[in-house]
Amino acid sequence: MKKFLLIFILLTVSLFAGEKRVKLFPFKSAVITYKYEASFSGTHIKYIADYGYKQSDYIRKTEKFGGNADTEFETIIRIGPKAYTINYQDSTVAVGRNATYGYYLLNEDRTCNEVSEALLKAASGWKLSGTERYLQKDCKRWKSGSNTLLTWKGLELKSVINFMTMMVEKAVKLEINVDVPQNKFEIPQGFRYISGDVYQGFSGLKLRIDSTETRTDGDGKHIKISFSTADLESCNNFIYYTDKGKEVYTQGVNDYNKIDRLIIQSQEQQLSENQCELPPAGTLIFKTNDNHWGKMQIKQIDKNGYEVRYAVFNDDGTILKFSDGSGDFLKNDFNLAVDDSQYKLIITPKDSAICSVLDW
Repeated sequence: MKKFLLIFILLTVSLFAGEKRVKLFPFKSAVITYKYEASFSGTHIKYIADYGYKQSDYIRKTEKFGGNADTEFETIIRIGPKAYTINYQDSTVAVGRNATYGYYLLNEDRTCNEVSEALLKAASGWKLSGTERYLQKDCKRWKSGSNTLLTWKGLELKSVINFMTMMVEKAVKLEINVDVPQNKFEIPQGFRYISGDVYQGFSGLKLRIDSTETRTDGDGKHIKISFSTADLESCNNFIYYTDKGKEVYTQGVNDYNKIDRLIIQSQEQQLSENQCELPPAGTLIFKTNDNHWGKMQIKQIDKNGYEVRYAVFNDDGTILKFSDGSGDFLKNDFNLAVDDSQYKLIITPKDSAICSVLDW
C-alpha cells in the first residue's frame, strides 16, 4: 500500500545564476532516520541539503496484510522541480515533477511554516490539536479523523495513519545541519530509464494564499487558501538554465524534454563506442571526449539532409551548449550520416566519446 498522501508546502529562494531557488526548510541540511511500526516494518532515511532544494528518501518497508507481505523498496530523489523515482524491484528509474516545488516560488514572501500549515489545514483536512515534545523538539500535533501527525519546522517527525490498515512512521534519529554526501542525490548505475510521467502529488497546482483574510479559533490562526484542479499542468517539459542563468526549453518529442544530466549519467553503463542507429522518435544520450554529458534528437530528416536538436550539460546540470535545429553536431566527437532509407541517422563516436540510443 502506498503511503497516505501528505502534501507539504514550505518556502524561500537562490539557484544557478539567474534561477530563483526556494528554501523548503529553515535549516540547511538534515538526516532523519525513521522506522515503521504497526502493520508495517522497515526503515526510511531522509536526506536534506541546500535548505530542501535537494531531498532524497530511501524507503525500505514491508506491509503485512491478510497474511501476505508486500515490500516497497524504492528511493525518491527530489532536486528543485524534478522528482526521480528509483524502483529496486524492477531496476527502473523515472523522472517527473517534484510535487510542491512550483508552489514555493508563488509564495516566496511567506515563511516555510506559514505555507505548510495553510496547506495542511486547507487541502489535507488536518487540524492543529496542540503541541507535543518529541525527540527533544517542541512539535505541533495535527489531527485528521483518527490520523495524527507531529511536525517540527515543517518536517514530519511522526505519523499515525489509519487507512485500510494502520501505519506508524516515526523518526528515531534527527540530525540537523550536518554534512550530507552528494551521492545520496545521485541515481545509481544499473537502473533502466523508463518512459512515462511519475507524479509526486499534484503537479503545477497554483495556490492562492490571502494573508489579509484570517480567522482564529480553537485550532489556532487560519489563513485563507484557495486552488483549483483546473490549474494542473502536464509533465511535458522542464526549464533548464545556462550557467549565466538564461532559461532554456529543450523541447522535443517523447521523453527528450525530460532527459537531463542526472538521468544520462545514470545510464553510463549502457553507453559504448559502438555505432548507433537513431530513429526520428528516439533520443541519443552521449558523453563527449571532454567528459560532458548530452542528448540529441532528429528534428527533421529527408533526402536533402537532416537537422538535429541537442543539449550539452555542465557538471552542475546547467546547459553548456544547445541547438533546436542544426546540421552541425559536435564534429570533434561524432560522425553523423543518413542511412540508405533516409529514415535514420548513423552516429559513430570518435576517440573516447561514447553514446547510446535511449530505450523509450
